[in-house]
Amino acid sequence: MSVRLVTVDSVTLVRLGYAAAVSAYPDITLAGQATGVSEALELVRTLEPNVVTVDTQLADGDGVQLAVKLRAEFPHLGIVLTGPGEDELIFRALETGLSAFLPRTATVELLMSAVRHAAVAPASFTAPNLAAALARRRARAAALSPREEEILRHLNTGSSLASIAGQLRLTESTVRTYVARLYDKLGVHNRAQALIVAAQHDLI
Repeated sequence: MSVRLVTVDSVTLVRLGYAAAVSAYPDITLAGQATGVSEALELVRTLEPNVVTVDTQLADGDGVQLAVKLRAEFPHLGIVLTGPGEDELIFRALETGLSAFLPRTATVELLMSAVRHAAVAPASFTAPNLAAALARRRARAAALSPREEEILRHLNTGSSLASIAGQLRLTESTVRTYVARLYDKLGVHNRAQALIVAAQHDLI
């Protein structure tokens, strides 16, 4: 399959690196390169690539938000997110329906493999460190205290924090502290994400 690639990165040397790397792969064509969010959206709409790589940190905005916009507008587009090799970014890429996440330290071979994967199966997520990240998340989830597990069950019923505080005879401030610890252990940022992770690990 022939791949038409657009890259989005604010760093000049990285863009040059992409150009050099793609030249060694005859099945991949570098259709265009963007430095930021607005330029990227215009390029994708104009050039109609089948894969886009997006770095998380762009000069004029958040690369993850750009990737989410691209996924919403182009549901069949392959989208590869690149950035620091952090578990949180892997999960954000997975949960927002992207095709792949690669740490910036990945080899050219891994990057081009992810680009090819994204072209063929844009809705199927891959990341070289996904299994290890999931294992770390499972270990954190297993370390929930009985009170945190209790609050998680209340969150699952849709109860407000004030309601949970009343039912458990705690102050709302104390409940917020427990919820913050719970989110930290699960590696999430909100109730919806917490319930998804909890379901994945049979916690609810």
